[in-house]
Amino acid sequence: MKIALDLNDVIRDYSDNFVKVYLMNYNHEFNLDDFELWSNNMQEVLEFKNEKAYQNFTYEDYAFDIFGKCDVCTRNLSVELNKWINSLGDYDLDEPIEVIIVSPMEFGNSINYSYFFISKLGCQIREVYFPMDSMTIWDKCDVLITANPKLIESKPNGKITVKIEKDYNKDYQGDLNFKTLSNFITNEENTNSLIEKIKK
Repeated sequence: MKIALDLNDVIRDYSDNFVKVYLMNYNHEFNLDDFELWSNNMQEVLEFKNEKAYQNFTYEDYAFDIFGKCDVCTRNLSVELNKWINSLGDYDLDEPIEVIIVSPMEFGNSINYSYFFISKLGCQIREVYFPMDSMTIWDKCDVLITANPKLIESKPNGKITVKIEKDYNKDYQGDLNFKTLSNFITNEENTNSLIEKIKK
């Protein structure tokens, strides 16, 4: 039994951090007054000269700032995550629960710096998966905890989604829905609800 944690906007505060790095290093005059994070694709919501400018900014020039130096989504998440992973061994299931980290759409330097970010978590997670095709994430897990609308929408039959709420995914519904990963994992009843869904 595998539970996959999507890295961006579940563990790593990717979207908010991307906007900060963009304002600081690419477009100081970008107006945030009417800005809405309506997509998790930063190329769609921010202004870049062209595709190459976006690729260079994201995966070369500022990859460390965007992917490596990024904060966790909530203050004590690293400690909470380790406690939660350890608690999963207490559930009486036919097979043990394994937690993996997944992150679609990683390229070039972002992979190196994502590993750096993960190392700072200090989590006891054995597997990290950076797919070329994001849909193959579903081949790796039974439960996916994600904010990604594409992954929520594409959930195959027999799988379970835990949606972490963001402005860009408000029109999508998971099997379970929480404001943050911290909200989900710090309440034992939430995990119990997930286990009941798994058993069904």
